[in-house]
Amino acid sequence: MISYVRLIYYLLRPNVIFVRRTSNGLGDNLLMTMVLPELKKQHPGSKIVVETPWPELFAHNPYVDWVTTKHLKTTRRHIKARYHVDETTTVSIYEQTMAYVGARRKAEPEIYLTQDEIAGARALCPSPNIVVCPTGERDFFANRKEWGVANFQKVRDLLGDFAFVQVGLPADPLLDGVIDGRHLTIRETAAAIKNSLFFLGLEGGLMHLARSVGSRAVIIYGGLVKPEISAYEENVSVCNPVPCSPCFHSDRRHEPCESMACMKGISPEQVYDMITNRLLPGQRLEV
Repeated sequence: MISYVRLIYYLLRPNVIFVRRTSNGLGDNLLMTMVLPELKKQHPGSKIVVETPWPELFAHNPYVDWVTTKHLKTTRRHIKARYHVDETTTVSIYEQTMAYVGARRKAEPEIYLTQDEIAGARALCPSPNIVVCPTGERDFFANRKEWGVANFQKVRDLLGDFAFVQVGLPADPLLDGVIDGRHLTIRETAAAIKNSLFFLGLEGGLMHLARSVGSRAVIIYGGLVKPEISAYEENVSVCNPVPCSPCFHSDRRHEPCESMACMKGISPEQVYDMITNRLLPGQRLEV
């Protein structure tokens, strides 16, 4: 009841900007954080209300006045920063998103962790460690983001001197030799990644989560999408473009890929070499 009253209050106020979700996806909701500083800069006297199914992503954000999970009817005061990606796209999703608020520049997502949250991650696994998630979102992408749990296991085995924390969903297959962090909330997951040397995973929401806390990542791209469309410069992007790539389309669900040629062309040894050469020169955990 209180949330409805507050929603009506903001709807009746003239100087309120509503930032509305474009999807339920973790990554898309994280990208909403990019436009908030620009909106505050352009409209310093206005309140900013965010509609999202992930309100925890906006906790402690100094650019947000209120967050609601209630669906808002679109008005002229709504900002719905979309992006479109297909095989012909040449402009990054970050530039497309910022263009909706009139900013001609790239930006990065950001969430604001508390010191207690960061301390909790250190208690889970002292540094140095690597956070890994070997699975991706399949409802929209089918199998096209998947590199294979066995491949991630091989990379983990090759990096045997390092502690690993696995994050993701409780139903995900658990790798051998990892600390089980599949039960963590999304903010606890963000803190775990911030506490790590880097995040190892697939293109998608957790890649954006890693960047939102300033951490680097090793991302298995395969050939689904061109890295210049969604990759962060700080990351190591492992790509294998094949004749049928890129195959990502942001506006339609994907059918399963029978060949998975782009992913099958990436070996665990290749990923290991990229990690040790670019992220871990001279580093080893004393055991």
